[in-house]
Amino acid sequence: MMTIALSLAVACGIGNAAVDKPQSAAANTPTVLEGAAPAGLNELHQRFVEALDDDKRRATLDHISRTMPQSIPDVQWLYDLFIRFPQDSVRQAVLASLRRLDESNANLEPAFIQYLKLPENEAKVFGIAGATRLRSARALPLITEIARQRFKVKSPGETPILSDRNAWWAQYEALSSLAQLQGAATLPLLKRKSEESPAVARILGLHLWKESLPQIAKWAAGKKFSEQAHEALTSDVPLADLRATRPEMMRLVRDPKSDRELRHLLALKIGFCSTAEEIDGLLAEEAATKDPETKLMLSAAIFASRSPRTIPWLKALAAGSNDPRKRMGALTQLGLLLPLAEQRELWTSAATHEADPDNRQRAADMLRAASQPTAP
Repeated sequence: MMTIALSLAVACGIGNAAVDKPQSAAANTPTVLEGAAPAGLNELHQRFVEALDDDKRRATLDHISRTMPQSIPDVQWLYDLFIRFPQDSVRQAVLASLRRLDESNANLEPAFIQYLKLPENEAKVFGIAGATRLRSARALPLITEIARQRFKVKSPGETPILSDRNAWWAQYEALSSLAQLQGAATLPLLKRKSEESPAVARILGLHLWKESLPQIAKWAAGKKFSEQAHEALTSDVPLADLRATRPEMMRLVRDPKSDRELRHLLALKIGFCSTAEEIDGLLAEEAATKDPETKLMLSAAIFASRSPRTIPWLKALAAGSNDPRKRMGALTQLGLLLPLAEQRELWTSAATHEADPDNRQRAADMLRAASQPTAP
């Protein structure tokens, strides 16, 4: 069984940009078995506790994750599951249920405030999750008090003490909550806390990317690429925030004075968020640039786009690059973009004509995999 701390880590989902996205009304509709009335959380709780096989438990957790709590007893049933069953699958389902809440569910606020006041850190994490979804003003002082505490450890993985690990997670979630509830006003606190625990910088990418990109660039510009910069740059930034900052990211990627790792990680985000027309622009700029480093960064953005518009460029790279790693990278990417018949043709040619022996072997392996009959 996983430890509670690890379960909290997985369930709360550091780096998961989708965690706090509001759900549509249709998504809030519980799954209903044909011919049956929707099961409430009381019944789903009982089903899970009494289930003896894994399939039934998984099915029940799926129902729980799709069912929004409607009453304080519903919240209590979820809390019981969250505390009694620290497995990450259970906690993920409970938190998914809580993420269906919004400000219209203010009647549930007293329950989450109650859990925030309990001494157990797991209870605080549960209370923070619900209060954040409700955007509870009454909970804000309690969340702020947790967030402002000094981290006892730099990261939860560096201590064998379970209580310290859980305290770290509760404080991280409190800081994440403040970023969502108070926006840019939280930046000074997050910057200060990231000095105690660099993973806090992930919150900047998740919730305050537009406001914190200048700070992230400063972190990257130091004598040593900082842990904070790495945490922020490798977080799952919401697409809308990437779109809003694409011009500034392009400026940094084109700037030869910018940190190399910063340029590379931003290039990946640029490729991910680019429109079809912008990918055409990246292809044209990559072909025209004379600076090898800038060309490399633009290539990284093109690869990251995974766009069908890059197929001619990838084919040219696979056929004409002097670097065997680039040739194989292009071949692998083409394998993700081309129909199966074209993939087989691609790997057949590479397995026969590729100059690098390792590439030939990998191409042969890919050809065998692509030639396996598909399951009915």
